Amino acid sequence: PSTDFKVPDFKVPDLKVPAMPSTDFKVPDLKVPAMPSTDFKVPSFSMPAMPDLKLPDAPEMKPPPAADKAADDAAAKAAAVKAKAKEAEEAKAVKDAAAQRAAADKAKAAEEAKAAAAKQRAAREEELRAAAAASGDGASEEVQRILASAKAESEQVVADASAAGRQLTSAAKAEAGALTSEAASKASAIRSQAEGVASAARREASGAKSELSSLRSEIASLEQRGAATQAEYDKTFFLNFGKRGELKDEVKRLKDDAARATKKADKAAKAVDKTAGDLEKAEASAAKAGEQAAKIEADAAAKAAKVTAEAEKQAAALSKKAEGEAAKVLKSAESKAKAAAKAASSSGSVLPGAAVGGASKIVKP
Repeated sequence: PSTDFKVPDFKVPDLKVPAMPSTDFKVPDLKVPAMPSTDFKVPSFSMPAMPDLKLPDAPEMKPPPAADKAADDAAAKAAAVKAKAKEAEEAKAVKDAAAQRAAADKAKAAEEAKAAAAKQRAAREEELRAAAAASGDGASEEVQRILASAKAESEQVVADASAAGRQLTSAAKAEAGALTSEAASKASAIRSQAEGVASAARREASGAKSELSSLRSEIASLEQRGAATQAEYDKTFFLNFGKRGELKDEVKRLKDDAARATKKADKAAKAVDKTAGDLEKAEASAAKAGEQAAKIEADAAAKAAKVTAEAEKQAAALSKKAEGEAAKVLKSAESKAKAAAKAASSSGSVLPGAAVGGASKIVKP
């Protein structure tokens, strides 16, 4: 088919759109009422400056150096006094022991001398008896009688002297015992009185030191509690008025307690000084009293020793004199015994001149 196609002539009708209403609309003027000013300033709410409630640094409550030194010096002197007294007692004990040993040695020597003399006499008597026995029965009996009589007499002389000597020494020992006993009683009273004063002074000094130590501990405890309370106060919120007020009161109370304890400690330190001085004086007085008591005892002991020594000297003199008299009696008896033996020999038993004790040989006529 033919492509020669023509589009028909088509006209669009003239369509008129009606006029739109006017859009000239004005929003009414709605005025928002003015807001109040927002220029709001937070009132200044600063807390008033709080006073410094921290506890002051309490001084170290140690006893003053003078108190420490006085107490130490008093203790050292007391120890020295006791040591000196102990040394004196030990020296006295050693001296007494030495005196006792010397007396025992002297007594032993005297006994040994007596035993030796008795042995010597017995030997002579035995010689005489032997000689008399060799001379015959009659001579023997006479010699035995002479010797027995002499022996009894000599022993009686010695026994009387020994009894007198024992009486003297016994009386001397009693007197010496009374002297030493009286001296010991006086010395004990002096020491007891002085020691009583010193003991009281030691108790006072110990009590003062104990009180001071207790106050120092109390102050240290108050310091610790005060520091802890102050730290808690510092950490507490500033608007927590109730708790802060309680803590404030507690800090003040602790501060006051510490001040009172400090004053007491000052007084206690002075008391330590005073009691230390009193103790030093008491110990010195006790030392002097000890020396006085020791002198009393030493004087009495010397006097007692003198009394005893004098009695022993007199007893020894009596014993010596008795021994001499006994020796004379025995010597006389020996002479008589020899004479009896000689008389018996003259009658025919022995040759004249026959000696006693084997000096000459016995022969028959």
